[in-house]
Parts: sequence; C-alpha cells; structure tokens
Amino acid sequence: MITVVSTCKYRLSEEEFVRPIVDIVKREGYECEIINYRNFKPKGNGIVICGTAIKDLDYMNYLEGFEALKDFCGKVLGICAGFNIIAKIFSNEIVENKKIGIYEFKVIEDNPLIKKGNWKAYFLQKFSLKNINDNLECLALHKDEVCMFKVKGRDFYCVSFYPEVLNGEIIVNFLRQIS
Repeated sequence: MITVVSTCKYRLSEEEFVRPIVDIVKREGYECEIINYRNFKPKGNGIVICGTAIKDLDYMNYLEGFEALKDFCGKVLGICAGFNIIAKIFSNEIVENKKIGIYEFKVIEDNPLIKKGNWKAYFLQKFSLKNINDNLECLALHKDEVCMFKVKGRDFYCVSFYPEVLNGEIIVNFLRQIS
C-alpha cells in the first residue's frame, strides 16, 4: 500500500498536484490511499508527499506531524512541498527563491531513481535549498541549488521539481524500490 499525502489546502488543487501521482501509482499496479497533511501519520511501506500550489504554504503549519517520519522505516518520496517538509524536519534551512518553468539540472550522484547526467524538469517552487547539513546527501543540482537529495541512512528521496510532468520514471523507479 502506497500512502499519497496531499499538501493542498484546497481540494481543487489536488487535481493538479495529487491526481497525476495517484494515476502513476495505480498504472504501476499499486494500491494507494490519499491522506491530507493535517492528519499525517506514516503507514504502509511507501509514502509519496505531493506538491501544492506555489502560494499554498499551509502545510508549513503542520510540520510537527511529519516529525513521525524520523521513526518511519519505509521509503519516502517528497515532491516540492514534500522536499521542503523533509528538509525542515531534518534540520535544514530552506530559503525563498521562486522558480517557475522548465530548467536543466544535473544528477551528480548515482541513485536508484534517475541516472547521472543532465536532465530537464518542471519547477514550480517558492523555496530552495542551497546548503544541506550532515543528515542529507545532495544527488542533483540546478546551478548552486540542491534540487534532489537523499536522507542519509534512509530510503527518503526528495525532489524540488515535479517529476510527474517531465520525469515520470522517477516516480516509477521509486515505486519499484518498494516491491
């Protein structure tokens, strides 16, 4: 069972930010349950924390609930808002840096989700991560910004972009790690 976490304050936004993830999960043959960030409790063996609209920051008021991830033994994929959540709960500082559009990024570390090399992705972000602490390992950069990281010692991967737009294989490869 895959838990898909909506970080959307408004249900209508879920059509853009949650439904494409659910469609990929189901197409790959997995069952999933959608839960809201306000009621987050980790369960199952895989969690995808979806993104949300650029001005929808309500999820940041509920970071305390996500602290339970520190004891979660399954796999996690954080997308944009999920990237911010995981960075924050592992004591990293995100900085305001709005970016909208398609940008190139470079995968600098081998990982099971995407091959090393240059890629393009769709970004819709209000924050970025320029420096990371010892809890995280940088996997990809856009210029000097971390746009993909892994939590050290965990199968927690995060991307600041929206892989469902141009890089669906990232989500598929994440799901295959759970099997």
